[in-house]
Amino acid sequence: MISPLDTRIAFFGGAANPAVIDAVVNLANAGYSIVVASHDPRESVALRAAGCRFVGDRFEALSQCDIVMTSLRVPADVESLYLGDNGLLELMDAGSHAIDLSISTPQLAREIQTMGAISDIDVLDCPIMSLGQHEDTCVFVGGTPEAQAVLSPLFPYLAPNVLPQTDAGEGQFACMMSTIALAGSIMGTVEAMALAHIAGFDESNAVNVLATTAGASRALVDYVPRVIAHDYSGKIRVHEFLDALEVALDAAEAFDLTIPLVETAFQLYNLLSVVGGDEMNIQAIALLYEDEQTCADFGLDWALADQYVQGEGEYDDAEYNSFFHPGGRGDSFDGGPRPAGGSPHGHGPMPRGGNPPFDGFFSRN
Repeated sequence: MISPLDTRIAFFGGAANPAVIDAVVNLANAGYSIVVASHDPRESVALRAAGCRFVGDRFEALSQCDIVMTSLRVPADVESLYLGDNGLLELMDAGSHAIDLSISTPQLAREIQTMGAISDIDVLDCPIMSLGQHEDTCVFVGGTPEAQAVLSPLFPYLAPNVLPQTDAGEGQFACMMSTIALAGSIMGTVEAMALAHIAGFDESNAVNVLATTAGASRALVDYVPRVIAHDYSGKIRVHEFLDALEVALDAAEAFDLTIPLVETAFQLYNLLSVVGGDEMNIQAIALLYEDEQTCADFGLDWALADQYVQGEGEYDDAEYNSFFHPGGRGDSFDGGPRPAGGSPHGHGPMPRGGNPPFDGFFSRN
């Protein structure tokens, strides 16, 4: 029986996901003994304050450990930690359990759970994201029903909203679907409001129009009020959203599916990241529709885009226009391989360096 009195948890961090940090702190505050084996410096302050014990290596962390929790930034790190040399599945005792809180791919989650079962180790894929009203945190739980039943006492500490799925990898798949839908709703809502703002259409009336028609969305409720107030804080930072979008792109590529909306969202959020918006919340995409001075007021520097150019040189005007102007799709949508270089996140070309083509990125006002 899992309880704070007799359950020791080893935490392997590194993603610095605020929602995951909150989950680990919740467990520590509930009385669970938590040993931290790896971490990002941004995670350590809150974890130390909650009384977590820090150790130097994974062998010590796994000693007499009942449950392992992991939270890493990219699938390659997850794969290395679980399946690499001296990986967790090699070192963990038979009969123990692992919960991966990382945002990863369904394929990798299934592989890890299959390999774990060979050694009698239950692994759940439980990505955590801040989604929904006021960015309430959700945990998507994938894995066998038997493993979910054993570990279910921990779920309420992980997130206010627990969304159990039915099989291995489905936690990651559910999280990926939510990410894709969020990208579409926030981009559509922000563009509608940007047009209203630039055209001089009353903003409160614009919100009312969207709220009372089929254009209504959770993005309208959660993010538009912040955009109007120029509040770009929150729980889903741009670099985290980029990682989640990249996972969706990789999964779609594995299924030989083109998802143009996510490609576009990735391009624009990547641009926002490059010019200084990496630590802002995702509604900061609205700054791309503001004038250049407003962008500068919030710390965006278009000169930073100079260093991100296409592998053998900058785009020419035709290439630039084909991607960013209506009617053009660019290389990202032609079904071929994505170009190398440019994007620090690895997907698709970056727009050419230098100042934006007009005052602000999209806005001419």
